[in-house]
Amino acid sequence: MVNSLINPQEWSKRLGRIFQQIIQEVEQVRGTFPVTGAEYNRDNLLAYLALRKHNISDFQHSLADQGLAALEQSYCHVLYTLEKILGHLQVGVDLPATLAIPTPSDSRRIMNNQSSELLGKGNNQLHSTIMVTLDAKMATNQPLISELLLKGMNIARINCAHDDHEVWKQLIEGVRLAENRLRETGHYHDKKCKIYMDLAGPKVRIGKLPSEDILVKNGESLRLLLESDKLGHPASTDAPAGVPVTLEKAFRNVRINDRIFIDDGKISGIVRYVTEEYIEIEVQSPVGKPYRIKEGKGLNLPDSLLSLNVPALTEKDISDLSFITKYADILGVSFVHSPLDLKKLRVELSKYEVPHLGVVAKIETKDAVHHLARIILDGLHFERFGIMIARGDLAVEVGSENLSFVQEEVLAICSAAYVPVILATGVLERITKKGIPSRSEMTDVFFARRANCIMLNKGTYILNALDMLTKVLIIDEANRLTSNESKRNLTAQYGVLR
Repeated sequence: MVNSLINPQEWSKRLGRIFQQIIQEVEQVRGTFPVTGAEYNRDNLLAYLALRKHNISDFQHSLADQGLAALEQSYCHVLYTLEKILGHLQVGVDLPATLAIPTPSDSRRIMNNQSSELLGKGNNQLHSTIMVTLDAKMATNQPLISELLLKGMNIARINCAHDDHEVWKQLIEGVRLAENRLRETGHYHDKKCKIYMDLAGPKVRIGKLPSEDILVKNGESLRLLLESDKLGHPASTDAPAGVPVTLEKAFRNVRINDRIFIDDGKISGIVRYVTEEYIEIEVQSPVGKPYRIKEGKGLNLPDSLLSLNVPALTEKDISDLSFITKYADILGVSFVHSPLDLKKLRVELSKYEVPHLGVVAKIETKDAVHHLARIILDGLHFERFGIMIARGDLAVEVGSENLSFVQEEVLAICSAAYVPVILATGVLERITKKGIPSRSEMTDVFFARRANCIMLNKGTYILNALDMLTKVLIIDEANRLTSNESKRNLTAQYGVLR
């Protein structure tokens, strides 16, 4: 075994040196990120980032051999855990008074406070709050909204990429009316559903298409027409199929061999030609059966440096702020690339008196993943701040095969900063749309419960999905907090102990 070759005195000294290096790094950079009232968040995040720079894999087994805590699980209280481990190893260390060093109880308290302030207290029986996406059809469906509230919806989401101010107001008034009627009948006491509104952001989409289907499959060519007012056309003997795209400036940095994805990756291709009129891609998927391109579906350009030409805040977003700041409890910022996007938002929000408005940065691009810590450090200037892992676009950007790892890392970094996390896209999607859950998405829910809030998208069977989600969350919370013998029997082990 590798561990047997490690001298305990040697690795304890190495651990002591790493501890001192982490302190030094945090002290050097903490002044670059001034905060007021969020010193614990900042200093622990910086300590976690400093710890990540070191290869501690050889320590993990050695610490386990000593019966000590695993460093990889210490992200909520990095310096505290290291100091306690070194104390057990009789390595003397000094903790500087200048740093804010949270204990495990501090970290739990801060995270609970941050989460309840941003997301509301929710259902005390559930570990996570629940967000549900509303659509225009629900505006006049009072029975459905009432059922959503009774079944556990704590936050109602409105996507500002769709509909208009009139429809949004109808939805919000519908939620408030349903709450009042439930209270009149003796239900829903001491509760209030928060309103979350997503800015549309600079989403690149497929433009106007003809009534005739445009189908593509592996090996064919497809032209992305850079004039959004053009009408798409199917393939002919003279030219491949062409579809117009919105937001032409998003394509300014596209180069040969860049990847382009359409409709959440259902269609993918490689850029083969770049002209002033169009971008031509060679379709890589789907393979076999052709897939129909749909109007309004999104495009992802993960290799093309969108952030250089496409800021997160559009003119429409800035215009919508007048409505959102009047009616919403939480504002979602779509397609955040860097902390500059949050700085611009703060400038715009300063025109309104909304200090308590919650702000959520949606992580859905590669740039956002790489700038996550800086986004968080800037987000700490908001009174209420959170992160959404928007897995639809994010999976396309980082690759579906890497999504599990990336979302795990995002959760760890947010936990180190005590920033609440909303997990969105794909949660119980099959049951929401088809009424029957898949095995894989049930497993996904057990991962999702680690987030502070779980988002369900709209669908025909949304009430079934909400029932299933609350059932899973209640079961998990019961198992976590109590010795529930009836549930433990589900995993009883036979034929080992007498």
